[in-house]
Amino acid sequence: MRTALRASISTAVLAGALLAPIAGTAYAAAPQAGPAASASGNDREAGTRINIAPGFAAVVRHTADGPEAEVLALGSGEPDTFPTRSLGVLTPGGPAISANGLELKLVKNGKGHVITATKDGATNSFPLPAATTGPADCVSKVKQVDLGAGLQADLTMSPKGPKVVMHGADPADTWTQTLTRTNPLGSPDYFSRINNPSGAKPVFEWKTQGGDNVPSGFANFPALPKGCTLDYQVHDDAPASCVSKVKQVDLGAGLQADLTMSPKGPKVVMHGADPADTWTQTLTRTNPLGSPDYFSRINNPSGAKPVFEWKTQGGDDVPSGFANFPALPKGCTLDYQVTEETPAPKPEPSTATPGASTAKPVTATNVSAQTVGQTTVVPQGAVAAGAEIASEDTDNSTTVAAGAGLLAVFAALGATVLRRRRSHG
Repeated sequence: MRTALRASISTAVLAGALLAPIAGTAYAAAPQAGPAASASGNDREAGTRINIAPGFAAVVRHTADGPEAEVLALGSGEPDTFPTRSLGVLTPGGPAISANGLELKLVKNGKGHVITATKDGATNSFPLPAATTGPADCVSKVKQVDLGAGLQADLTMSPKGPKVVMHGADPADTWTQTLTRTNPLGSPDYFSRINNPSGAKPVFEWKTQGGDNVPSGFANFPALPKGCTLDYQVHDDAPASCVSKVKQVDLGAGLQADLTMSPKGPKVVMHGADPADTWTQTLTRTNPLGSPDYFSRINNPSGAKPVFEWKTQGGDDVPSGFANFPALPKGCTLDYQVTEETPAPKPEPSTATPGASTAKPVTATNVSAQTVGQTTVVPQGAVAAGAEIASEDTDNSTTVAAGAGLLAVFAALGATVLRRRRSHG
């Protein structure tokens, strides 16, 4: 719908310019000068308007570097015609602007400057109004920024503050959108805004592609001309966004991770490096562990310096990858209390009494194993009475003692027999 409307407006403008011949008598009259009209309400008030030809007007501004004239294509809104878009800015000796067979230039003429309009070999001149002191003298040069997606933005700085005029790069596209210090937010169609609009260094931010992972574009405004002052009190606003810039990390195995830091804490969005891969996985301060598919986690998630750790190959011997998170933007604070992660407990030291034996206790099983292969001699007959050998007395010393005891018994028996024989003799 909007494209069709743009095309119809553009066709009407071109038809009006072609059907209305530029006659010499039409330019003989003095130029009509007045407050600059606006492409969106009252956006181009800083300057003086000159109607050049049917369908075209110029807004003249005197800057510190000299005069300039912004050429506007007009729509049909009788009795008051309104500009639909900017065709460019003329500067002394600069390139001409051509539209519908009409060639426009800004040239020096004596002590002043004139806009020349040439069509079909006929040239007419429009003197620029004399410079006056005031805001019109203090408009910076236009800084044009390519936004992508067929869009451009014209950035200027004046005593009233920063100003952005977004428009199509194609002259046939009549769509425009204007951002100012008092109206710094763009429409939902394209993300755009002026950050810190009343501050000392305002910044234009934009996105022409959707998605949380698409980075924004940023552009500074041109400086206010020398000798000019602002009409308002300068005060730096709180950061418009407290989300850090995206830090992209290559994880290997065809995976990437986008790391950000915000007042809510660290955040990781893992995704495939191939745009056709729709797999994603998100880790946050309150959900710091990844799925079992790929080892990933945020170490020390609520601490002062969280760290992202990952592995894309299995195995205990495969080292982990580590990446720090970007810093929180200046002026932003965390929404939670910083608490450092408690490290894993170390092994407790041994509680054995100093000097105590550390030998392994001998069990019954050990004893049995030690006695395998040993021979125990048990005396027979009367000597066997009361003979008990404990299991713990089965070493060599016990065997020697038992042998000595047997010898003593046999010696005693021999002595007794010898005494009996002598007594009988």
